[in-house]
Amino acid sequence: MIAVTRLIPIAALALVAAGCTSHPSPQQTMVDDRHMIYTQMYKAYKEAEDKYLNLLFNIERMPEEEELWIMKREQMQELVQLRELMLAARADLDNSMQEWETHLTEVQGEVKKNKIKQYNPNFPGKDSERTSPGQLLPGEADRKVRK
Repeated sequence: MIAVTRLIPIAALALVAAGCTSHPSPQQTMVDDRHMIYTQMYKAYKEAEDKYLNLLFNIERMPEEEELWIMKREQMQELVQLRELMLAARADLDNSMQEWETHLTEVQGEVKKNKIKQYNPNFPGKDSERTSPGQLLPGEADRKVRK
């Protein structure tokens, strides 16, 4: 029961907050949808669980009522089905969060790859792209040979 009532880990929520942009990615939209489905399934499960507990209480007070026993059996079947659906929704949520995390890692890698150009403050102008005084920049070797 404790594992079922566990909410989204704090790290996942931090990931959600870190990845929020003005235009959500398909992966982020998937996570949002799966989270909504999981939340609804959890609420339905809790309601069914409360009904079941209420039935148990009524059976304790009136054990001779056959109708309560029938209702208990039906409610237990519903509870088992909702539990399975809720756990499947949680697994879908976890999978979509992993896909989103992979997508964010790929995007961060692309951003880092595009920002790799480092400039040396010791050289002025175009020379700031050099990492050392003797380094040739792309295309520079061809120009020196032609002169």
